[in-house]
Amino acid sequence: MATESRYSFATLHNCLRVTGTLVAQTALRIGAGRSSEVTGTDLPVLRDARGRPLIPGASIKGTLRSRLEALVRVVNEQEALDLSDLEMWQRTQIMPLKEDPELKHDDRALSRAIWQHSSLIDLTFGAQWTASRVFVRDALVDSSLWFGQYEVRNGVGIDRDTETASDGLLYDYEVVPAGTRFTFALVAENMADWQLGMLVLSLAPWVQGEAQVGGFRSRGLGYVCLEEPSYSFTRVTNAADVINLLDGAGGSPMTEAQRTAWIAAFKVALEDPQSVKEL
Repeated sequence: MATESRYSFATLHNCLRVTGTLVAQTALRIGAGRSSEVTGTDLPVLRDARGRPLIPGASIKGTLRSRLEALVRVVNEQEALDLSDLEMWQRTQIMPLKEDPELKHDDRALSRAIWQHSSLIDLTFGAQWTASRVFVRDALVDSSLWFGQYEVRNGVGIDRDTETASDGLLYDYEVVPAGTRFTFALVAENMADWQLGMLVLSLAPWVQGEAQVGGFRSRGLGYVCLEEPSYSFTRVTNAADVINLLDGAGGSPMTEAQRTAWIAAFKVALEDPQSVKEL
């Protein structure tokens, strides 16, 4: 991959597309807040304009990111900062770069410096000072198999002192039943090999049916499985690649050799982050 593609979003050097079907292994719940309807459930699920359930792309991306952050912190906490650390890092590390007289008028040099001062997670999924390279679509329900099925379950607040049900805290909540199928589509652009390895590995629990999305996960809700995933990778190097990508014909299935190389590059990045941030 061209060196400058690490920093620039103005030139497209490569693109990884991942598609498949996201199947609810257990009931799942993406909340829409408390209902104000007289006859509705207390806690309905999120619906699209046609009244069908969906899983927001932000929920999928957030689950991917948070799982990776928890694992990366075990190796190096500075490569997966939490929210409070992100704000401090922006104030103490990034803002001085933007105010540096030698950098503020040189976009390429500034981008290079920001790359070198950003964590592995932020460089891939984005932060306040850098855009994300991963884009996830809303997962829409498969309308050919959707017939308006919802489940309503009862819940009750528990008094932590007496460990019994609290008076007046009975409520009901809505869930999408197990077996519901959703579309899945993710696009990643201008990724270094180690970022591709990170992303491919982050999807492995989804393929294995071990990922959870939505609320009430401690109650066993939200388990999903990414079935029949398809990985299509395009490296843009010539005019034919450009034409094919624009025409929707670009991309080749990810090979096992590519997957192995990307994961090996991610291992190097975890063990020596600066090695993948230097020119």
